[in-house]
Formats: sequence, structure tokens, C-alpha cells
Amino acid sequence: MWLFLRRRLIMWVVLAIAVPVVDWLLGKVGEVLRARKGDSAVTRGLDTARSGLRSLRGKRR
Repeated sequence: MWLFLRRRLIMWVVLAIAVPVVDWLLGKVGEVLRARKGDSAVTRGLDTARSGLRSLRGKRR
């Protein structure tokens, strides 16, 4: 029983805390790179990764 409870708690922590923090971090890095160098393959990749994280969270912003 504790194994299932622990697994759900870990998944909740990942979805509730880690995913939004990584989403925010990717956005900041993308903004800084875009301000310095303009639009590039790296900034488009960061945007794609961010949209994937948002779909993982289950809501659009």
C-alpha cells in the first residue's frame, strides 16, 4: 500500500512543482536568447519543449 501512495505522491510533486518550474525556466532562457540573437532553431526548440510541458500539465496559457 505504501508503495502506491509513494508513487502517487512522487507523480504529484513532479506535476505540481517540477513541471511549472521547468516551464518557467525554459521561457526565461528562450526570452534571453531571443533578445540577444533573435529567432533561431534553439529558441524555436525551447518553445516546442514549453508547449509540450504545457500539454503535460493539461492546460493552455
